[in-house]
Parts: sequence; structure tokens; C-alpha cells
Amino acid sequence: MRTRSAALLAALALVPALGLAPAVARAQSPENSHALEIARRALDAVRQGWALGRYDDARQMRASINLRGAGAQGVTANLVVDRGAPRWRLDAAGGIGPLTVWATRDGVALHVPSLKQYATRGGGDLARMAGEAGRLDAEVAAMRARLDGGYQALSLAGQETVDGAATWRLDDIPEPGTTASYWIDKASHLPRRIVIDRPGRRDVRLEFTYRSGPRPTGAIVHLQGQRDVQVSLTPSYERSGRISRVQVVTQPAGGSPITTDVTLDWSSATGAGFFQFAPPAGASQVPFAQLSQGVLLMAAGALGGLVPILLGAS
Repeated sequence: MRTRSAALLAALALVPALGLAPAVARAQSPENSHALEIARRALDAVRQGWALGRYDDARQMRASINLRGAGAQGVTANLVVDRGAPRWRLDAAGGIGPLTVWATRDGVALHVPSLKQYATRGGGDLARMAGEAGRLDAEVAAMRARLDGGYQALSLAGQETVDGAATWRLDDIPEPGTTASYWIDKASHLPRRIVIDRPGRRDVRLEFTYRSGPRPTGAIVHLQGQRDVQVSLTPSYERSGRISRVQVVTQPAGGSPITTDVTLDWSSATGAGFFQFAPPAGASQVPFAQLSQGVLLMAAGALGGLVPILLGAS
């Protein structure tokens, strides 16, 4: 089961961490067959209960982001993603701005008004990532298909109780040296806990909480490394089942917490001109590496220890 970085877990806010390596065609043991059936039912429960298809329906998404807490320096941001094009634009202010980033099929542009500088570079990889991001139902359907094809690294490790709920524990070896374990609620088939052991990198422990419905009312991500970090996520949902708001509290060990409030609009209809970059009047063009490095330095000053966390560093 393919692992994900802590940054992606936080960005997708409660998207299933279940992933799958390519299937290997070998005879299945009864234990492996049982584990595969539990995993299939878990994916089906997540796909339906978490309304993943509604995320796939959205062509555009707007995220309004506000950071609060010691050292956050009033950082705010507005991110608009057009998955159909694909393209996106980020406007940030506060301790890391103002600045604007445009990403399209043609490349990336960055403008920092305070420096009166802009930079561009070719390559549309960031735009393509925007087109793929959030295709949750399709991704889970692909995982389900790979399970149906047979996956030998998955095993049933037993039954345990998590937060008073009876669960099955599934163990996986997605790559040499990495172990992933999943605790699946026996009644609902929804995930209760995910633990990923990655030698030499941050270990990840993800705990889900539920109330009366199938969608998580909260999640806590424990990142264990040179400096432990706890990330708490509290979502709110719109009527369709998609997340409308999520509060993310990042607490580094021995440091001050930073709270990130994210408001999501899945029916954004921003026009094409919003995503088009034109060299700003009065600004000078500089090398992209030079300007982006300056932005990273500003971000480090404003966000402190949050930057290496977001970048996936230990």
C-alpha cells in the first residue's frame, strides 16, 4: 500500500491513506484472501461513506487559508485550482507576501510586488498535478481494481480494539523496509487507525474519530522523527458530503502551535483570465531560482518550524 507524505495527508484532509503496489500474480493463501476481502470492503466503505465521487465532480476548487498562532505573522492565502485546464493560482499575504504564483500547462510564474520582481520557468508539471489532485473516487476505484487482481504483500495480523471498536488489523509491506498497518472497523469497515513505519524518515500514525455517520469528525496525525509533530484536523461538511471547512492545528514538540483555517468552495467558476500571467508593469524579470529562494527565506522567517514539516523533512 503506497505511503503518502504528511503534507499530502494534511492537504487532502482525511483522504484515505490506503494505496497499493502493483499486484503480483501468485497463488493466494486463505489468510491473504481474507485480508484482501477486508481491504476491498474498506475501500468501498470509504468510497461511498466519504462521498468521494462528489470531489471528482468539481472542476474548480477555491481554498481560503488563514494561519494563526505564534510566529504565523498573519499569513493568509487564496488558492484556486482549475482541474479541467489544468492550472492554478496562489495569492499569499502576510509574512510570506504579498506574492502570486501562476501554474499552467506552459510553466510557472512568480511575482513578488515588494521586490518589484517576477520570474518564469517552463514545464507544466505543477499544473498537471492540479489536474490530478483530488480525483479521489477514481483513485480508490483503481486501488480496488488492483486488489481484485491479487496483492500478496497484504496480510491479516489479527483483531484488536481501537477506541472501543472491534477492528481487523491488516499489515502490508509497500516497499522494502517500510511497514504499513491498517485497523479496519469490523462493523462499518471504515479505517480507525493507520501506522506507517519508514526507517530513516518520519514514521506516521493517523487516528480517525467518528460520531454517528460514516465521515470522520476528526483526525490526528502523529509525525515521529528528529522532532515529533502532532497535526489535528477537524472538518466540517457541506450537504453533499464534501469537506467545506477544516481546521488544522500543527503542534511541534517543544514549540508553539500554529492553527490553519481552510475554507473550501467546490463550485468556484473563476474565468480564464484569472489564471493568465502578464509581466507586471514596473517589475524586473530575474532568474526563477533566485526569486523562489527569496520566497522560501521569507516563508522560513514567517512560519519557522512549519516549513520543514510542510516540505516533508525530518
